[in-house]
Amino acid sequence: MHKFLAAAGFQRLHTERRIYEFLENNVIKPENLRDRVALSDGESLLEYRLLAAERIGICVGVMDFGNGQRHIEYYYPYFDTEETSSMEICSVEKYMDRENYAGLIDEYKIGLSLIFFLNNPLSYRKLPDAGRQIDFKGTCLGAFCNDAKILLPVMKTQEDIEGLKNSRREQESLIEAARNGDEDAIETLTATDMDMFHQISRRIENEDLYSVVEQSLMPCGVECDQYSIIGEITAVDETENTYTGEALWILSVICNEVSFKLAVPKRNLLGEPAVGRRIKGRIWMQGSVDFKNPVH
Repeated sequence: MHKFLAAAGFQRLHTERRIYEFLENNVIKPENLRDRVALSDGESLLEYRLLAAERIGICVGVMDFGNGQRHIEYYYPYFDTEETSSMEICSVEKYMDRENYAGLIDEYKIGLSLIFFLNNPLSYRKLPDAGRQIDFKGTCLGAFCNDAKILLPVMKTQEDIEGLKNSRREQESLIEAARNGDEDAIETLTATDMDMFHQISRRIENEDLYSVVEQSLMPCGVECDQYSIIGEITAVDETENTYTGEALWILSVICNEVSFKLAVPKRNLLGEPAVGRRIKGRIWMQGSVDFKNPVH
């Protein structure tokens, strides 16, 4: 059972039996067939999508063996977003155990490789060079969160904001230089990290943790596409799952200068979301890649 179905408003689908009954009765229908790709030995992979709220629904991949036999290969909640979150180079890798793919972005802004679940896998499978090492640019990110809490913002002056922007630009430049083998940049980054560690150690003695850590995006658990985040809310909207009647918050979030849309059930969000406030929770990151824009 996918752990983040509840975040798309399907909290009542909490057993395997209920999930498969819903998929068979509501999703796997001819009118919901969105794409198909031919595999080897006459097999095909069919993708069905059921829209349950604005840009949110359930995707089901069905393996068709060509002799009347089918089985569900995968299912997951999807979040179609149109806003480009990153123009950094993105590569695609297949999961070992199923017909799904992960995207990987070397995002200088956060200083780590951002891994996400690929939301348009059949578009990738149709590429002539699918499976080879091809890079792309243009990723739209969306995320689901089962439960979260709202935090108040950190009070900053305009001078603090400008200083932070300059510091981030300088750090991005150093990280890029370090990855190209610049030893001076590596030493500067090491010294900067040590200074930051000492500053945090001093501040944490007298300040609240969430005043010291304004934003964060850290890998969480063994799932490579799940993250523990503290992000700033930049827009607030709401919608409703038309099949269950469950209300959802749709939040625009920026976290370490990476922006994305986030869906969270209303009843599982502690606090009132508002622009400028922060959200803390564990998210499942997914995204769509523009495969028309390869990097050669």
